[in-house]
Amino acid sequence: MFRLRVLRPGLSIVRRITTSSASSSTKTGINKWSRRLLYTTAIVLTFEVYDYNANASAFTRNIRAIYEMSAIALDYKLHFDDKHDIEALHARVADRVFELIRKNGGLYVKIGQAIAMQTQVLPPVFQEKFAQLFDMAPQDPWDVVEKLFVREFGRAPDDVFEWIDHKAVASASIAQVHRARLKSTGEDVAVKIQHADIEKQVYWDLAAYRFMMGVYDWYFDIPVYFTAQYITQRMQTEVVFENEAMNARNMQEKLQAERSLAGKVYIPKIYDEYTSKRVLVLEWIDGVSMNDRAEIERRGYSKRWIMDTMVNLFAAQFFAWGIVHCDPHPGNLIVRRRPGREKELQLVLIDHGLYIYEPPKFRAEYCTLWRYMFTFNDTGIRNIALQWGIGQPDIFASMTMLRPYRSKASDTENEKAHSDFDQQQKMKERFRTFIKDTTKMPLELIFLGRSIRIVQGCNQLFGSPVNRIKIFANWASRSLATEPGLSLSARVREWSRHLVFRFVVGVSDVTFLLARMQQVIFGRKAGFEDVLEQQMRNIAKSRLGIEIKEGVFEG
Repeated sequence: MFRLRVLRPGLSIVRRITTSSASSSTKTGINKWSRRLLYTTAIVLTFEVYDYNANASAFTRNIRAIYEMSAIALDYKLHFDDKHDIEALHARVADRVFELIRKNGGLYVKIGQAIAMQTQVLPPVFQEKFAQLFDMAPQDPWDVVEKLFVREFGRAPDDVFEWIDHKAVASASIAQVHRARLKSTGEDVAVKIQHADIEKQVYWDLAAYRFMMGVYDWYFDIPVYFTAQYITQRMQTEVVFENEAMNARNMQEKLQAERSLAGKVYIPKIYDEYTSKRVLVLEWIDGVSMNDRAEIERRGYSKRWIMDTMVNLFAAQFFAWGIVHCDPHPGNLIVRRRPGREKELQLVLIDHGLYIYEPPKFRAEYCTLWRYMFTFNDTGIRNIALQWGIGQPDIFASMTMLRPYRSKASDTENEKAHSDFDQQQKMKERFRTFIKDTTKMPLELIFLGRSIRIVQGCNQLFGSPVNRIKIFANWASRSLATEPGLSLSARVREWSRHLVFRFVVGVSDVTFLLARMQQVIFGRKAGFEDVLEQQMRNIAKSRLGIEIKEGVFEG
């Protein structure tokens, strides 16, 4: 009994010591993890504060982008099969991408708009969702604008302008525009000022875009990364307004040398003394935006004249000059009465940030391709297509003209897909066969195709008053005949070919005139471009497995 009584207190002591040690160890562990959590939280908060203040949240935005796009890639990897609802998968992904762009803003909106212009190769739900991106127009408050102006020029806006509207009259993803009046001359001007955060965000945003294109290229085995570097280079030049000023001057020089367009088209004057990397001051233009069709009709402006001038302007760029304005949407074209000749109209081309300069060799080949397409020279088309790394010449010809082209050897049988999954699997396979060698493809085709599509959309919106195809083809053929450096015999030969070609192209007027007669006589709304679009939609679905939403070419 005694021993037991002696031992029991000892056991109690041991138990208390053990319990105390365990409790102390647990508390120590809890304190250690608490400290780690506290340190981690402090580091994250410090990083976010630094990133927000010093880097315009560039790191945070791109971490969000990499996370979201990786999650989307995983979602497709796990659920893109015949066992899951493919339409629901596409809707889920479209929502995630749209929300990512909305949250990140800035260049992400610009990149999203660039993707939106290519949505005809994406499922219809993407086409509907991404169309909303063109309404995203952030606007910086005046105090932010004023600080940026002072930083660029070393003086306040009030020292330069007699007055300046503190509220922007227009805003887009990269910059906003304020109306003002110069003190020195009393001229009204448009002051284009870059959004404050763009300069800090541009490098990281475009790096994230390249990274994700690389991931998707590798993950889905679809060749897309080869375009990423070229696209980002173009976008980098677009955010340097000194490049925009240079582009505008180059375009003006070409216009002045072209008799058929001089006076019909105008480029606003640039004020070099008030132009920097992030600020551009140019002549203010009063007129009607081509977006405002109701006002154009109210003023009685000729739609046919407007579209004839626009189509000829861009045809000259594509085929003769090699200097191409790559954003010809209606908001960048203004119609006005020509100063000094009020009975005549004039088209004003604005926003010269996104340009490409075609290499002479490529431009000559591109003109030759158009001539081949209209004379149904399948061998010539195939040779150029293969030279450019393209494996399906007839589909390429259709995509280039935005008009159906079928070679003599074309397969007339249409493959039927039994499900959304089967259809999109076949589309992926056809896309791989379409682009055979990415190292050979001229990347200028990316922006050329985009510009041609927008021009077609404008013609379509105005009721197809002109034969766009014929105008393009004639410019392509004429450019080969007027190419500098040709020998006398070569020039005679090219002019002979051009005259024959003009006769051949004139046949396309038959289809065009029939469509116009149906519009005028029977009051049909569908015009020439509507007919071509429907045919293109049918070809895209049957030959490539691509579902093109109606009106996608409106730009």
